[in-house]
Amino acid sequence: MTHVGIDLEQFVTDPHGSGIQRVLQYLAKEWPAGEMTAEFVVPWAGGHALLTREQAADLLTTPFLPRGGEHDLREPVLARIAEFDPATLTDDELNEVFDAWLLGEVSYLPTVLRRFEDFAERVPTVMIGYDTLPMSEPANYRFRPGVAPWASEYFRLLATSRSVVCISAAAKDAIMRDLRRDPALPISVTHPGGDHVPIRAPEPPDHPLFMRLGTLEARKRPVEIAQAFRAAREAGNLDAELLFVGGHSHSDEGINRAIRDEVEKGGVRWIEGASDAEVEDLMHRSSAFLSIGVEGYGIPVLEAIRLGTPVLYDGMQPAAELMQGRGAERMDAMSHEGMAQAFQRWSAPEALSQLRAELDPESVPTWSAFAKGVVEAFAD
Repeated sequence: MTHVGIDLEQFVTDPHGSGIQRVLQYLAKEWPAGEMTAEFVVPWAGGHALLTREQAADLLTTPFLPRGGEHDLREPVLARIAEFDPATLTDDELNEVFDAWLLGEVSYLPTVLRRFEDFAERVPTVMIGYDTLPMSEPANYRFRPGVAPWASEYFRLLATSRSVVCISAAAKDAIMRDLRRDPALPISVTHPGGDHVPIRAPEPPDHPLFMRLGTLEARKRPVEIAQAFRAAREAGNLDAELLFVGGHSHSDEGINRAIRDEVEKGGVRWIEGASDAEVEDLMHRSSAFLSIGVEGYGIPVLEAIRLGTPVLYDGMQPAAELMQGRGAERMDAMSHEGMAQAFQRWSAPEALSQLRAELDPESVPTWSAFAKGVVEAFAD
């Protein structure tokens, strides 16, 4: 029996409802039964606490629950760990418990990275490879003083780790190309799932509503989306609405100001701090879901299709490309004029009706398959 430890220190240090937290949440829920068991490790009481898969799933669900205006989740997460009343292990005891180790998060914490290297010297280790890299999307990486050396160490580990499981072929290509990972080292692709949301029949609104979900980072082109939508409304007297759902940009306050300005002009809304249930309801009641710019994968694309809402996308969008013709349709969104024209085109009821007719929610990847792919990486 192989006992895998899964590091959750990054989440406990900075909990938020990102796609990475979703991946960890469903690793905990869908870890397959068999000869490889898993526990999750969190910093606690000067040492390390072990959480069962059920406890970890409970903890990782916290960011997706209703929380009103509360955006700092550290206290709720710590309070939940305290309720578990976990036993605490020292570093030496931790090394004795596990015979395999998984780093499932992006982390620049020296404690996390040193721990991974310590385990890598003795037992099989796996990293999950996410998203974009500083070399491909520099605007998304503005490291605070003192962080850059540890960011470099994280990327070095991605290049040299015994085995890496990537969430998309695009992530794999970036690691191989930009980090120059040795092709002889095991690296695989297994797609995150979308079956954590129920399949629902489409319920289009009375007038076109375009929804965009996620933090307002430059690589996801929020300002360009808002400005093109504004141009489409003004040019064609468009009876449509644009909805942003998600947190503010942490790397560029100018983006936040620009979206607030668009909200003040009318026709654009921005909702922060929405719960899972609220996001699902907003998605379900939207005409189309927008996924534009650069994504490492794009779990919300799968969520939208499951909820009966077609997806319009452009740029690097692995999940949307996976679902092309089955609920996702590429639009021209790489120029201001092209995006404005696309908004006018896809505001037509007959065009949106045709998109809904192509929805195939049953073909969305599953979390059980993803978890199985992670487990299989330990055998590479």
